[in-house]
Amino acid sequence: MNQPERSRLYETSQDFFEMHGSALMTLTVDAAIRVCLQAAQHGLVVVRVEGGTWHAPGFEARVDCIWDGAEPPVDDSAAHRNNLEAAEFIAGERFIHTAFVVTAPPLSGWPHKSSAGRTDSHD
Repeated sequence: MNQPERSRLYETSQDFFEMHGSALMTLTVDAAIRVCLQAAQHGLVVVRVEGGTWHAPGFEARVDCIWDGAEPPVDDSAAHRNNLEAAEFIAGERFIHTAFVVTAPPLSGWPHKSSAGRTDSHD
């Protein structure tokens, strides 16, 4: 598996899904919208979108362009609605912000929070 390059602006949603680019990959406006529209089909829910400006190379995040979505676990229907809202947010920012970072964990929840990895005990 290839790792996303932080100094590159990605133009396709395919790259995002193939490289597991969640929270790592800077996307063009159109690619970010496509990621949001396709995420549920890949078993992902968009939990955060961060917008900003692309300076070749490099991403300047803007605190005035953050969208927070549902926290997993969520079902397919809730993820689909949530991800549509994320895509609408990006579309509304397209003339102000030129690049986006999308964070999208599995519908079932964050892998690092899975019960298999927990060491806490309940009495």
